Amino acid sequence: MVKIINFMTKIGLALGSGGARGYAHIGAIKALEEAGWNPDLITGSSIGALIGVLYCYYGDIEKVEEIMLDSYWQEAIKMLRPSLKSGVMSAEKVQKFLEEFIGQIDLEDLPLPLGVLVTDFQTSERVLIRRGSASKAVQASMAFPFFIEPLKVKNRVFWDGGLSSQVPTGAARQMGAERVIGVNLNSTPEKTLPFEELNSYEVAVKAIKALQYHMTRVSMREADINISPRLDPTVLLGFGTLVKKNEGRKIIERGYREAKKVIAKNGEHD
Repeated sequence: MVKIINFMTKIGLALGSGGARGYAHIGAIKALEEAGWNPDLITGSSIGALIGVLYCYYGDIEKVEEIMLDSYWQEAIKMLRPSLKSGVMSAEKVQKFLEEFIGQIDLEDLPLPLGVLVTDFQTSERVLIRRGSASKAVQASMAFPFFIEPLKVKNRVFWDGGLSSQVPTGAARQMGAERVIGVNLNSTPEKTLPFEELNSYEVAVKAIKALQYHMTRVSMREADINISPRLDPTVLLGFGTLVKKNEGRKIIERGYREAKKVIAKNGEHD
């Protein structure tokens, strides 16, 4: 007997962090729309915040796909600048890139509510931003250490949301979601060479990725619906691979296929 999910309650879609693997969010949203599983609110960490703000602004996942395939990697290269401490991409350039597509809109004015997860640099606490400049909030959530400059507000510094909330399922409930759909980009642990064949840097990276993998599993415990496409864990920023549109499309397709499986397993919108 096919299980029917009651989506009369408020639905929250939590989009996780994972660099270029975030293209899978586009495919997942496509499948959810086809099934009538439309979210009432969205929360996003890092790349999830970027996909989230574009979707909440346009309400058109095809437009989001067009922007990400045609503009994102090219503009990312233009944002590069030499700075090992703050990040190789400046906050100002990232914000201007975002404003090309969403203008200077505030989060509270988006047609679909969006909560952006960032991490406080000093305290390491998770911070949910729901008001103020959408471009600044998303830039902060994407500010992965050494790559994107963090956001400085008075005496506080905010950076990548994935450092404190890999998939912001709890934030979706905080915003009032009664049922949460989580999209996890870190479900596939990376296989590496034997320990003896790794250098000290590779061992450190492996340790960080193991921590990330387990943090994500904890986040997904709060999800009612779990969408976890199998993605290449070595893809992070991915500018090199995403120069070819087909690479981005492949990741989108994996997100779509996994979401379709989950939808089929849980039943149709009633």
